[in-house]
Amino acid sequence: MRLIFIEGVSGTGKTTLAQKLCVKLREIGLATGCYLEGDSSNPIDFYCAAYFKKNEYEAVLAEYSGFAEDIERNTIIADKIRLARYFNGQTPLFSEPLLSIFRNHEFCWNPVNLIPLSEYTRVYKSVWEQFVQNTSNQLDYLIFDGSLIHHPINDMTRNYNATREQITCHLNTLIETVSSFHPQIIYMSSDSVAERLKKARISRKETPPSAEQIQFWENRKAMDLSVMQQLSIPCDIHNVTQENWDSMIDIMVNGVCSVPCGKRLVLFWRLCRNRMT
Repeated sequence: MRLIFIEGVSGTGKTTLAQKLCVKLREIGLATGCYLEGDSSNPIDFYCAAYFKKNEYEAVLAEYSGFAEDIERNTIIADKIRLARYFNGQTPLFSEPLLSIFRNHEFCWNPVNLIPLSEYTRVYKSVWEQFVQNTSNQLDYLIFDGSLIHHPINDMTRNYNATREQITCHLNTLIETVSSFHPQIIYMSSDSVAERLKKARISRKETPPSAEQIQFWENRKAMDLSVMQQLSIPCDIHNVTQENWDSMIDIMVNGVCSVPCGKRLVLFWRLCRNRMT
């Protein structure tokens, strides 16, 4: 199995491209899975997850015993830490007052009680190690939307004011953990961060971005590109300015299948033949 991380700043079409790439790989016969942003079943990303020490978690289960089964079903165990998910996309998984308890224990999105950066990396690494141990090779490819660069860098810059070196160290730690799955980054870029962000806000029926928000994402792109130069896996950058989605998907498929073996070798040549006819 190979991991593909679709990355890029807000508005570049990560989710759309992740979905399209997944469909295309399936169409040519490759078993492919995909986790999109906000998916509570994502095994390595922590959108709205509460951080509890084991004794704290057990106290919550005891106090809200009527919800214990649902809480446990949405919990990742990382050594002595429990990460309880409490949103799926925009939908809360629990009602008040339990929802507020989880929010007060948020792990990475504007946490009320910030844990040390070293603990943040340790917990992340532990979860990714479990993912490797519990994942079979039934799939040829597994696609993640923003789970390696987008979300972790957001958290580390916002919560810890982390340096490029600290961010790079964190990401390379995670990459090493999943190295047996041959991870690869596909990074979506554009000539103008501002224009892509404005288009994305319009399509989502959101308010236009402020000058401060545009500057934030321009800085984020610069950070992303700088960090990617220091990562230990392939990073392919695609320009989405012209929105040539179909041809871009073909290029991506060609790229992710360019180091094929076994079943993928046959399908790679089948793809090439189909494109020439």
